[in-house]
Amino acid sequence: MLGTTRILLLMLATACGSSSTDECAEDQVEVAYLGGARDGESFCLARPASCANPATCDDACRGAMYDLCEAPYNGVACSDTFAPPIISCNP
Repeated sequence: MLGTTRILLLMLATACGSSSTDECAEDQVEVAYLGGARDGESFCLARPASCANPATCDDACRGAMYDLCEAPYNGVACSDTFAPPIISCNP
């Protein structure tokens, strides 16, 4: 039972940190829409010029990446465990 729990936790940790769109290049940002009319849509967009290459979720870059979410969605989460970073946009 304990071994099964460890395996499930490792699988979950791996899934949470990886990009869900294999098409995005490492110098791009994956923008994922969650909820509302655009639920499930995901796009590869150019890394904002104000971000280093590769982009990270640090304070200097996160705001610029959140601005990639189109209204009425707002950037609410950033994951940069693996390139490219993923921005979650919620209504």
